[in-house]
Amino acid sequence: MSAPHADPATHGTCFGAVLVTVDLAAGDCVVHAPRPGSFTGDLHPKRFNSLDEVQGAYQVQIGLAATDPIARDFSRALKFAGQQLRSREGCE
Repeated sequence: MSAPHADPATHGTCFGAVLVTVDLAAGDCVVHAPRPGSFTGDLHPKRFNSLDEVQGAYQVQIGLAATDPIARDFSRALKFAGQQLRSREGCE
């Protein structure tokens, strides 16, 4: 696990109940979000290995965002990660 993902509390960016870490060197991100239906508040990590995966997940989450506040936070985190990864690709 890379440095940003190993310590999300230090290297992550929060969007409401969701935390995202972006590893520009690896070109991936990990979104830590509450499990659906969980009452404990435990965050479940989900890794997206490419900009394409981030964009696909963003399309799903933005569709759910109108009725689900966690999906709204998740989509904001994915948008942030996608912008970071896209800017990295522009520099190569």
